[in-house]
Amino acid sequence: MSRKGSGVYVRNRTERPAGLRPYVEQAFASPNVSIDFAGFSSETLHGALQEPVDKIRVGRLTPTSINIRIVVPDMSVPQAAPVRRDDGADDPRLRARMHDMMVSFTRSISNTMHELSVLGLVADARVSVRVHSGTQFFKLYVINQEDVFFGYYPIRPNKVVVQGEAIEIYDLVRADATLFHYSLNEGDSSSGAQQVNQARMWFECLGHHRKGFRP
Repeated sequence: MSRKGSGVYVRNRTERPAGLRPYVEQAFASPNVSIDFAGFSSETLHGALQEPVDKIRVGRLTPTSINIRIVVPDMSVPQAAPVRRDDGADDPRLRARMHDMMVSFTRSISNTMHELSVLGLVADARVSVRVHSGTQFFKLYVINQEDVFFGYYPIRPNKVVVQGEAIEIYDLVRADATLFHYSLNEGDSSSGAQQVNQARMWFECLGHHRKGFRP
């Protein structure tokens, strides 16, 4: 299947597990790139951005604008996960660990976009980060307002070292989330198009009613 101005690509069937990275790179072939992400830490988004950013640096991709919006949970308040495994209780040390990871990835994404702008490689590259008080049980991507990826985080036992102490926890396993793809290309009346429209509406509502933080 082809999309005007974007070459030929293969589209995954709606409601089948799909790979995120090819769609992120495809998005950067457009003049105006938009990526909305709601999730736990933005670690996967950070990884998916590396290849298209490298191609921008060497002139193989030349978008005019990039707008990335990130929504993540507020780790200053208790969460349903991660929690201690033995009693299911909240532990501020676990939340502090996740906060540090979250800030690391969002700061790296922000710094990268700022670098592209300062070097004149992209005329307008921006990142906004907002937080909400609920536990983030799923990850959601809206790419160029036409492709959506959605997946639930598995909650599994894990062992982490925090402040020199090994703690067994129930953790949201970010790397193991299976993503499902929905696209406007399925047609206006398709379930895929309806999923995209609902995801866009959900993100707009959430993004406008949550506080921001500087990564």
